[in-house]
Amino acid sequence: MTDQLRTLVDKGFTDKRLVIVTNREPYIHKKVASNIKIETPAGGVTAALDDVLKTTSGVWIAWGSGSADREVVDENNTIEVPPDEPAYTLRRVWLSSTDIDNYYHGYSNRMLWPLCHITLERVFFRRRFWQSYKKVNQLFAEATIEILKKTPDSLLWIHDYHLCLVPSIVRDTLPESTIAHFWHIPWPDWSVFRVCPQARELVEGLLGSDLIGFQIPLFVKNFMDCVRELLDAEVDMLRQKITYRGHTTVLRAYPISIDFDKFNDQAIKKATSRVINNIKREYNLENRYIGIGVDRLEYTKALIKRLQAIELFFEKYKSYRGRFTFVQIVTATRLKEPYLSYKKAVEDMVERINRRFSRDNWQPILYIEKKLGFSELVAFYRMADVGVVSSIYDGMNLVAKEFISSQVDKKGVLILSEFAGAADELEGALLINPYDVEDFAEQILKALKMSDKEKSERMESLRQQVRHNDIYRWITDILGDIVDIAAFKNKKCTYLLDNLQKLKEQLSDRELFIFLDYDGTLTPIVETPDRAVLSDEMREVLKELKEVLPLAIISGRSLDDLMNRVSVDGIYYAGNHGAEIFDGEKVIVSRETEREKILMAEILNRLKESLQGIEGLIIEDKGITTSVHFRKVRVKDLNRLFKEFKLITREYLDTFRITIGKKVFEIRPISAWNKGDAVEWILGSYGNNRIPLYIGDDVTDEDAFKVVQGRGISIGVGLNCKVDYYLKDHKEVMAFLREVINWQRR
Repeated sequence: MTDQLRTLVDKGFTDKRLVIVTNREPYIHKKVASNIKIETPAGGVTAALDDVLKTTSGVWIAWGSGSADREVVDENNTIEVPPDEPAYTLRRVWLSSTDIDNYYHGYSNRMLWPLCHITLERVFFRRRFWQSYKKVNQLFAEATIEILKKTPDSLLWIHDYHLCLVPSIVRDTLPESTIAHFWHIPWPDWSVFRVCPQARELVEGLLGSDLIGFQIPLFVKNFMDCVRELLDAEVDMLRQKITYRGHTTVLRAYPISIDFDKFNDQAIKKATSRVINNIKREYNLENRYIGIGVDRLEYTKALIKRLQAIELFFEKYKSYRGRFTFVQIVTATRLKEPYLSYKKAVEDMVERINRRFSRDNWQPILYIEKKLGFSELVAFYRMADVGVVSSIYDGMNLVAKEFISSQVDKKGVLILSEFAGAADELEGALLINPYDVEDFAEQILKALKMSDKEKSERMESLRQQVRHNDIYRWITDILGDIVDIAAFKNKKCTYLLDNLQKLKEQLSDRELFIFLDYDGTLTPIVETPDRAVLSDEMREVLKELKEVLPLAIISGRSLDDLMNRVSVDGIYYAGNHGAEIFDGEKVIVSRETEREKILMAEILNRLKESLQGIEGLIIEDKGITTSVHFRKVRVKDLNRLFKEFKLITREYLDTFRITIGKKVFEIRPISAWNKGDAVEWILGSYGNNRIPLYIGDDVTDEDAFKVVQGRGISIGVGLNCKVDYYLKDHKEVMAFLREVINWQRR
């Protein structure tokens, strides 16, 4: 058993290695006196990607920015991380101070950042910026190529505007690579992007990717418009595909998110209530309405417009003076121009507003410039009555989602700029145009006067949205699409619904025996096994099918469970991956020794004891076999699950076969029949020289596919290229079975 991407995505046949490339590294080694200190960046995306690589293994390539980074790497500039329990490889790229100034502070943050955020008056370009940007992208690409040559069957995932040129450089050297790029910031429309002197080179660089992800559909459209203006490329607006110089790039929107559970779990702690009380006492916020803004000191966050709206609010609504305090928390992350000037402008305005309205022991704006600890940040979010995000343009803005996830009391209202990407999905927020400061001030009033019932309903809706679409959903959605693209690219996959006539001709003079898997084939993949219910429509199709052809359903479920769920008479059933078969009259059970029964019970007890406390884990005892379902387990807990599972089960590998399916571990006695054995037995006993047609979707179906190979037809559900044909999902399976019924009747 190995840890593969199938642990994260619903791709039963995935066997790939993940390589992530970012400007920022997940672990930084710094010199502190005579010691070396390890820091981890606070960003939620960085932490989530770290969780993913700890689960799947792989390589992370990033700029080695720490003062002690060089001292701890090996001769290949790599180090195993995390430091306490190494799980993957960090490959560092070295940059000179000149390159940092020109590539990072220069081209990335003084050219691309303001350009993409449509603040053109702040765009500043120098030729040396571009030269350094090209040089650094080449360095990253060379490090990536070095890694990919060692593990050619890898999936490459590049991040953000710092590394636009890497995809095409890698593609030129390794044309068969599977490359994805996620663009975290906005992509402007053509009227803005044309300002960039290197517009063509940047777009060509990105089109080396097989998949480019953006935050929202608008940015996808903007990118396609830019390509259409810049290049002689085939742009398919409907299918969101671009073909350039013989290579096709797929474009998709993937709204990024946060770790909902991390903020929610912290917010409900009793300790957080104590922190809130301490904050209110320290800053004199007791018995007052509280507003909150949490931002980097960065001009796209529109702090000046926000302050103008707050000033107008106190000017127009005098009754809230002394009753409402707006807490503005800022961190200064870029201590260069134009950020230093912007910082001073914000501070001067806060001081002026406080001078104008302060009275007694109250001031309208509490300005906090420091990096808060996580528990304190969540406390501020939770205690606020109003959360404000007023960006003039934003790819997404995760502060909005952090505020929502911390609002466990559901008493707060989110005021959100319509120009933030988050506005596309966060229904329930009060949307504002940050330039319309009068309406902005009125929305603050509306939030404060809103009834408790409406506040609770709005916040509950927002929390459900963020809970369902968290950072790990974002990651698995993208990885799933990358895996699909890799399957199409690297192997010949034949889509059945495009080849029905060919199959019909192939089977024209042959008599069939139909074999079907259950979960993922006749039903969709669901959160828990008990929810996999056969639809009435599919049941009717099966009843019609068994009237024209012999039919067997083979599943990993126990035989009784399978028969109860399908509930169609006159067909063959095989449960426990083929270890028990019902032929219509009797049950045939493959050999199972007393020793295997004892050892299986032993494994079950040890797993239950060791893995207790892992939320969402389901250990299913099916008698002869056992399934450990981890679909609902949080990604951050998967590393612990896999380590403990492997530690326990490795002692039993001489007795049991252990496989990874679609978010499930299957434990089966080696001596027990598998699905292939079941197909062999049923065909041999009742097949009458018919040829088998087998449809399945998961790893355990591979045994059956091997038996069918060369003597029948194998069909995978999902992008499985180890079979004769594939179908996309259970709905297409039903459509195909109807075609088979019609063929037979004709």
